[in-house]
Amino acid sequence: MASRPATKPWQKHAPPRRPSYVPLWQRRVEEEEEKKKQRHAAAPPRAAAPEEQQQAEKTPRRTSTKRGDSSRRAISANLTVLAAISNPNTKIGIVLRYVRFDLYFEDSVVAAQAVWPAPVQVAPGGSVPRRVHLVVSSVSVTRQDAALWRNATAKGGRPVALRLAGRFRTQLNFDRWFFRYRYWVKPQCTLWLDPPPSGALRRSRC
Repeated sequence: MASRPATKPWQKHAPPRRPSYVPLWQRRVEEEEEKKKQRHAAAPPRAAAPEEQQQAEKTPRRTSTKRGDSSRRAISANLTVLAAISNPNTKIGIVLRYVRFDLYFEDSVVAAQAVWPAPVQVAPGGSVPRRVHLVVSSVSVTRQDAALWRNATAKGGRPVALRLAGRFRTQLNFDRWFFRYRYWVKPQCTLWLDPPPSGALRRSRC
């Protein structure tokens, strides 16, 4: 029986043979890793000096503060509006699929309320009243708006000016051609009210 040739001494612990072709990107990666290992091995860990430690202990930490919290105030109020939704078209009826009112003081939205039940049907040339109750409960506004609100609602102050903005999803029904056309209507009204506790409506402009 033929015996296996003995392994040569220099082949016992020989490293694995590397493929003849190595991509250029792989060579660069290996070189960078080798440089990092040599750099970490050559540089010993640096200990902080006692003076630096003392200075770090004496330096107080800064706490972040929000400027928005100190520059805003909260206001509260209740407003009931009786809105008359009218249809100026005398030949075509309209259907309001969605009705919502937003209440503004200066440039801030202070209340919003949707009108139910929906949809609201308005006959040609007709009008439908809807009562809307808007609650302003601790709404955050800017400091300037809060000062204006406080001065306007004080006893003996001037009328409070509020802006009421509507958002109606309107549908026109053309029964003759079985055609329905939908679009958005955004009416706006400015209300001047007496200071509390009366809060009576002085005048309005739409």
